[in-house]
Amino acid sequence: MKRSIIAATATFVALTASAGFATTFAATTPATNLTYTVKAGDTLYKIATAEHVSLAALESANPQITNVASIYPGETIHLPLSVYTVQPGDTLYKIAVANGVSLAAIQSANPQISNYNNLSVGQTVNIPATSTPATASSTPTASSTSPSQTATSPSSIAAERQSIVTYGESLIGTPYAWGGDTPSAGFDCSGLVEYVYQHAGITLPRESHDQATIGTPVSQSALQPGDLLFFQDTDSNASLYANHVTHVGIYIGNGAMLESSSSKGVIIVQNVFSNSYYTSHYYGARNVIG
Repeated sequence: MKRSIIAATATFVALTASAGFATTFAATTPATNLTYTVKAGDTLYKIATAEHVSLAALESANPQITNVASIYPGETIHLPLSVYTVQPGDTLYKIAVANGVSLAAIQSANPQISNYNNLSVGQTVNIPATSTPATASSTPTASSTSPSQTATSPSSIAAERQSIVTYGESLIGTPYAWGGDTPSAGFDCSGLVEYVYQHAGITLPRESHDQATIGTPVSQSALQPGDLLFFQDTDSNASLYANHVTHVGIYIGNGAMLESSSSKGVIIVQNVFSNSYYTSHYYGARNVIG
């Protein structure tokens, strides 16, 4: 399907985040600047799928449609997308944060980007509209769920934490692979964390130094299963990152941590805080669940 795109402009403000990196914030153009002309045989669901947006967001962007089951050829549909032009220093994660959308949502809206870690200055990125609460005609997917959208009752959160740990432990024995983020390819430390939490419907950044900026800090005495443990200066790339974080693991309770070790693959490390190596590199913990 072809889009009729009206030129979009953006203004940018550079802010320094508390975690120590510069984030480019974009004031994107209104979502109504992108439109689609209905073809014979189209439905809103087909259009949403083809344009990589949620059905709920598409419906929300088109309040003029009183009967979503009846659209006609030639009708103009507003797409819940706007356009951002990549600036120096941008990453897809930074753009997602600046625009208040999940990383998974922005990836889904940009299937034309084959390498998310290598954006070019001047490249255009589609920004999906912030999702509205799901209606009866739409079903939220795991990939669009953020930490703030998870269940809030203590019992359900505890169950979710245990589910995350259990799923992570099912991956024990998977070999280590630098840059790996699937069981078939192997895992590096942050790839394991991203994969496990994505399975639980929580989208995290890909790299440990970015993951260390998500959620809320947790003291060592308040750790719960499912919290993330971060370590700094564990390899020669540490100086590339403001927080020097280069390793991450999942706390599973009783002083133990699930990690992908460069020498052993996915394993459980017992008594993390009695281990001089880990205590000497310990950066802190974060709660990304709720």
